Amino acid sequence: MKRVTFINNIQQTVEIMTFISFCGSVATIVGTIALTKLAYDATFVLWLHFLRPSQLHKYRDANLSSWALVTGASDGIGLELARELLAQGFNVLVHGRNKTKLEGVKKSLLEQHPTRSVEIIVADAADPNTDYNAIVNKANSVSGPLTVLINCVGGITTNPIYLPLDHLSGAAIDTNIAINARFPTRLTSALLPTLKANSPSLIINAGSYAGIFGLPYIATYTSTKAYIHTFTRALRAELECDGFYDVEVLGSLIGDTASSRNEAANNGLKVSAPSCAKGMLAKVGCGETLVAPDWRHWITGLIVLSLPDGVGRKIMLPELRKRRQEEIGKIEEQKKEK
Repeated sequence: MKRVTFINNIQQTVEIMTFISFCGSVATIVGTIALTKLAYDATFVLWLHFLRPSQLHKYRDANLSSWALVTGASDGIGLELARELLAQGFNVLVHGRNKTKLEGVKKSLLEQHPTRSVEIIVADAADPNTDYNAIVNKANSVSGPLTVLINCVGGITTNPIYLPLDHLSGAAIDTNIAINARFPTRLTSALLPTLKANSPSLIINAGSYAGIFGLPYIATYTSTKAYIHTFTRALRAELECDGFYDVEVLGSLIGDTASSRNEAANNGLKVSAPSCAKGMLAKVGCGETLVAPDWRHWITGLIVLSLPDGVGRKIMLPELRKRRQEEIGKIEEQKKEK
């Protein structure tokens, strides 16, 4: 009896040791995979944001007569995109809704790049009666092929910016959706035949990490950016499905970027509009569908998305609440001054 018990104890010990050894092997394999993934991600980020050359030149012909259309180019990131495209040998169609302002932008851009050509397109992105055929005709009437479309128009039209959803009028909601979702979709649809005919060609849609995070007080904006991300993925898949592999579709996951309407303090991860524009163009040809234009935007996204949903909200909510309170305070001060 004692011998049987002894043998059973040995067998149990062997089984336990085997199980421990198995767990150790699994832990080693999982750890190796995790470290390999970490090393790959670090290498990829280094390559993507610092080492890899842009393939934008693929969409510029040898005679430097290619054109790019940038929507929302009156100021901010759109204007910086126009500047950078001119610097890289493209002629540019700049879009906005204010003709006088666009004429000033055209004059300034031509002074900086006198050997290039600049034309303007005036259209209100919020107008349901926008004549998209007129925009197509303008794009087809310039001196060379349109090979680049950058849908950069967008933003938040309300003042103040940060408002609870039930404080928004129906008109304000409709305007936000029209500018950020309807206009880029309709314009892309109208220009696709031209871009297909002039391929290789490029479409860049300005998305936002806000469309992934879901931020308070700008609910319609974040929702439309989520739409833009899906639209970008679907359009790329559709073009590849139909064999148009030489029409590249790229979405930019833009993070905190300095602008006339974004005056929040710089936490070290805010990016200037020129840097954001250069980063967007630098990612052309990277193979990704949605990509951050700047490593600081990528870091912000990585930090927030790696956290549990509730923890991420607890980190973001105080900042957005602070921005709303600061904006309200600023508006009250302006009222007192008047």
